[in-house]
Amino acid sequence: MWWLARPLVRLRTPPLAITALGAIAALGAVVVAPWWAAVLVTMAVLLDALDGAVAVLSNRASSAGAVADRVADRIADCAFAAVIWRCGAPWLLAVSAAGLSMLLEGWREVRRGHLLTTITVAERPTRAICTLLACVCAGVSAATWPATVCAAVWCVLGVLALVHFRVINSRCPH
Repeated sequence: MWWLARPLVRLRTPPLAITALGAIAALGAVVVAPWWAAVLVTMAVLLDALDGAVAVLSNRASSAGAVADRVADRIADCAFAAVIWRCGAPWLLAVSAAGLSMLLEGWREVRRGHLLTTITVAERPTRAICTLLACVCAGVSAATWPATVCAAVWCVLGVLALVHFRVINSRCPH
């Protein structure tokens, strides 16, 4: 990311613009064919990593930028769940996947402390991988079961992450 960020820093690209482009790419993935959705999901993930690198290298990291990044991440999570639905997963399963992500990240934000640095099996890369797999499968086959499996994996891992948080929460002082 640092290598990609350096030219953007020289061009004085605002990190917030990169954050916004990432959210737009994620939303765009909802309305295009599966192969294009895979491209846009990949772009959204790369832009999400790139905005922080540009902010740090340009000495423009801010609390407002961090909030914007978290909002863009939640938009992307919901968009990714919608992409999986468009690839064939049942809507209730896709909505559950998005809801579990919102719950997980909301709990992390409210509780803060140890949960901010706790890595679970249901982080953004997992959600992106599930989405990309659903897109690729939908791109090569009309079968809907792969998208259903991707949404189900996202949900199962989300529940495991919540259990993980619950265990940590019970061990750490408030």
